[in-house]
Amino acid sequence: MKTTIKSLEGLRGVAAVLVVLHHMFYSPPNRLFANGYLAVDLFFVLSGFIICRTYADELTDGVQIAAFVLRRFGRLWPVYAITGVIAVAASFAFHLPTLGDAFSIISLTQGLGLFSPSTVGGVSWSASDEFYVYLLFAALCFTFRRKSRNAAFLGLAFVGYVAAVDVSLHHSCLQRGGCLGSLTGSYGWIRCVVGFCIGALLCEVRGRLSILANSKAAQLISFATTLSLVLFADQLPGAAFAAPLVFALLVATLADDSGPIASFFQNRLAQYLGRISYPLYLSHGAMFFPLVAVTWGVPLSGRIIPYSMFLFWAFASAHLLNKYVEIPCRDRFNGWARIIQLPRKAPGRAAS
Repeated sequence: MKTTIKSLEGLRGVAAVLVVLHHMFYSPPNRLFANGYLAVDLFFVLSGFIICRTYADELTDGVQIAAFVLRRFGRLWPVYAITGVIAVAASFAFHLPTLGDAFSIISLTQGLGLFSPSTVGGVSWSASDEFYVYLLFAALCFTFRRKSRNAAFLGLAFVGYVAAVDVSLHHSCLQRGGCLGSLTGSYGWIRCVVGFCIGALLCEVRGRLSILANSKAAQLISFATTLSLVLFADQLPGAAFAAPLVFALLVATLADDSGPIASFFQNRLAQYLGRISYPLYLSHGAMFFPLVAVTWGVPLSGRIIPYSMFLFWAFASAHLLNKYVEIPCRDRFNGWARIIQLPRKAPGRAAS
């Protein structure tokens, strides 16, 4: 099986840039890229699809699950912890961090709603939620085989949708648009469960959707639908709830790495952005609170310097974190996982 789908790698990178732009222009009065937060739901769908594609049939015993958890922890936690410490330091002048902030960052629990919601860490809640959804995925793969597992994915996605609508009833998005954006620190896990399970289910039934994967027209239509959603979701009440399904359709049409839109996401810049997407996502979030504090209410013409500094920080730190933290730690944890998976030699027979 081909390990990397280049068009999905590029899609992930472009999605990370969209989140950066969303947060860069977060402060009024010039709020642009209002629906860029939906790219987080695209991350969840991509994660569900890729993780299911790689691991679903392997997680059948405790050794394989332990190796899987070790790999995923090594993929997420090192960059998460470092950017969490940076976020605490960067926000200290604007917000006094609590012990809950510190503990949640260290323990990868920021997205579980165990403590009062905090802006420290910005976007870290989603990485936290993703790790615990990995554990849920491993448990489902260990417990159920394919048809039952698919039913579990479908059921969890449905329950997650119901929960997301229920929580959103307390916000104005159902009247004014922009739903899902309010589900972060306390209820972001709902978005993660929905997106991940839809991505995993897509992976399981992908063979039946080959007509989509081989259709240039379907790829163009799915990309146009995605672009329309990202541009106009805040203007149509409830439209944001369609995001995971729309993103799943786009992923289905790109998964064979062929077609005009797939070619676009395979260019060198998109591939580079895909490689640094995780540290880019977390490192820019570490500076989200200070950026908002210094740009709130400032006209666009007065934001050139803080915006330039923010972008330089986001991309320079992402590059360095990818090279010196993400890749070395991933390789080290993967090495430990392989050691766990080594077959144990049977004890030799005693000499007679």
